[in-house]
Amino acid sequence: MRACLIIAFGLFIALRGMDVADAASYPSRRINLVVPFPAGSATDAVTRRLAESIGSATNATVVVENKPGADGNLAALSVLKAEADGYTIFVTTNSTQSANVNLFYSMPYDPARDFAPVAGIMTIPMMLTVKAEFPARSVAEFIALAKAREKPVSFGSGNTSSRGAAELFRSRAGIGMQHVPYRGMPQALTDVLSGEIDCVFADPASAQGLVQDGRLRVLAVTSSERLATMPAVPTIAEAGLPGSEVTAWVGVFVRAGTPADVIARLNELTTAFVMREETKTYLESVGAKPFRATPEELGAFQAADSKRWAEIVAIAKIEKK
Repeated sequence: MRACLIIAFGLFIALRGMDVADAASYPSRRINLVVPFPAGSATDAVTRRLAESIGSATNATVVVENKPGADGNLAALSVLKAEADGYTIFVTTNSTQSANVNLFYSMPYDPARDFAPVAGIMTIPMMLTVKAEFPARSVAEFIALAKAREKPVSFGSGNTSSRGAAELFRSRAGIGMQHVPYRGMPQALTDVLSGEIDCVFADPASAQGLVQDGRLRVLAVTSSERLATMPAVPTIAEAGLPGSEVTAWVGVFVRAGTPADVIARLNELTTAFVMREETKTYLESVGAKPFRATPEELGAFQAADSKRWAEIVAIAKIEKK
């Protein structure tokens, strides 16, 4: 009996030693960064920069996989099907980690239980955008136009932050708006430009080029402060709708059960990327801010943001799916 216990203990120590060795040598093979939105989205753009940074720091091959659909739930499930070893990483947003749980009657995963937080990357507001030829040139004019129309104005959404900002705006303004969902922000912006829909609450990273080209007009931003890149554009509160602020965020998550040493290494790699001067300059150029966070801080932030989304859903009376 004693001999069996000694053998079992020896096997446990050996296996534990293998885990430690694996964590110490991380990464030793290809890393997949899974993004729940299409190419051209703000999350995709910053993830590709993160991939280059991790690859350069570790000499590992880092691949970005875009898996849009079902408000990010398809990508989330694909990550949960992979091993909990830190080689399949979820670079995602409040859509999958704090908003969807308040927007769906049932979820195929639990964002707090099934994922382990790793690190923050950025926060970014939404912007109320219309095509340049749209008759309203301010939020007040937009609201007046919407109230005068017999048919509701239409808005597209490329993610849940986009939808949440629009629904909160609709509720605060007391107007009717028709929701048209899209798989990603680029597709929604294309239909704003073509006149298929009237407006979209877009992130600056996706829409800024079109604004600079004069094809889109921004009526307000949903942050508490004006953007440095668009100082003439008022905040949503300045435009007359206080309490309508919505800020999206991007962070890194892995499957729950991933070794703590691997999570710590990923936090180190991600934080190094976030704090680089060139990253800060890039984020500022697209209206975003660096979001530095430990795994514990990101977990607490996620929990608080989930409560904020519950409030948004209640205030705007958003019908769950």
